[in-house]
Amino acid sequence: MNPFKIDGIVDGADYMPRKESEELLNYHRAGRNVLIRGPRRTGKSSLVVNTFRDTECLFLRVDFWGVKTEMKAVEKIARAFEPFCKKLPMLSGFNIGGIGLQWKSPEAVSSVEDLLRLAPGLHRKKPVVIFFDEFQALLDLPDSDQFLGALRSEIQAQPEVQYIFAGSNQNRLMEIFYSQRSPFFKSAALMEVGGLDRDDFVAWLEDKFAATDRSISPRLWDAIFELSHAIPGDVQDICYHLWNDSTEGGEIGPEDLGATLKRVLQERASGYAGMWNMLTDNQQKIAMGLTRYRGEMYASNEFLQMCGTTSHASVKRGIEALESKGLIWMSSSRWIFSDPFFTLWIANSVDA
Repeated sequence: MNPFKIDGIVDGADYMPRKESEELLNYHRAGRNVLIRGPRRTGKSSLVVNTFRDTECLFLRVDFWGVKTEMKAVEKIARAFEPFCKKLPMLSGFNIGGIGLQWKSPEAVSSVEDLLRLAPGLHRKKPVVIFFDEFQALLDLPDSDQFLGALRSEIQAQPEVQYIFAGSNQNRLMEIFYSQRSPFFKSAALMEVGGLDRDDFVAWLEDKFAATDRSISPRLWDAIFELSHAIPGDVQDICYHLWNDSTEGGEIGPEDLGATLKRVLQERASGYAGMWNMLTDNQQKIAMGLTRYRGEMYASNEFLQMCGTTSHASVKRGIEALESKGLIWMSSSRWIFSDPFFTLWIANSVDA
C-alpha cells in the first residue's frame, strides 16, 4: 500500500510530528485563542488535530468548507457537539436523519449563540478546545458581518474555552482578523506555521520508502523540493506518484522522476486543457508569465515582457482573477501555482 497519504487530515504513522505543537499547547495553557497562518498544504489542520489528540481536552473540530448559508454553518457547529449531546443540559439530540437539533426547552433557538453557549458546560469536566477550520468560508454568508459578530460576541464571553482558527485562504483570514471593520479584529494570537525542516522531512520520507522496500536517490530531492516549492503536501504528492511507478526492491532515480511527471501530465492533460480554455486571453498570458518568472517584482518590465503585455492594470486584473479561481496563491512574496503539475503542463503544453 502506498505509504504517502495526500488527502485530508493525517495522523498516526502518516503524520510527521512538528515543533509547533508545543507552541500551540503553550497558547492553550495561557488561555489564548489562536489564528494559525501558513501556506496551503502545510498541514495546519493536521497539526491542530494531532496536537490535542492525546491530551485531556475535549476537542471539537468544525470544518466550514463549502458553507454558503447561516443554517449550514449552524448545522456544522451542531454536528461537532453531537458526540456530547447526552452531557449537555440544553440539547437532547438530533432529529431524524441528523438534520437539525432537538432542544430540551421549547423556547430555545438553534442559533450560533445557543450552540456556543453549550461549550462552557462541557468545560466543567475537561478543558474544551474548539477548532474552526476553513474559517474564511464564513465571509461567503449572505450576512457575514452579522454572523461573525454573533460568533465573536459569544466567544468573547467564554475565556475558559480555547478557540483556534485556520483556513486555506490566508488573505481572507487576514481580512477577518486584521481589518478594523471586522468583529474579530485582533481577537486571536497569530501563530505562523511554515515548512518542515528539510533534513528531518527528507529522512522521514526516505523511511517511508524504505518501509515498503524501496529507496530513492538523494539526487532527486532538489528537483522535488523545487517543483513543489517545499510545500509538505505537494512534496508528498510527488512522492506518492513516484511510489506508484516504482517496484519493490528498486531505487527511484532521476529518470524515474521524469517518467512519472510525464505520466501524470498525460493523465491530467484533458482536465488541465479544460481549465486553461476557461481562462481569458489576459489570464492565460499572466499564467504563462508566472510559469517563467522567478523574481518577486510583478510590476517589473521583465515580468510584463514575459506576460506579453505592457499594461500594469492587465497584470493586476489577471493575477486577481487567477487567485480568485484558486489557481495561484502568494507564498511569502511570490505567486505560485496551487497545483505544481499544472505549472509543468503550462510550461510544456502551451505555445508561447
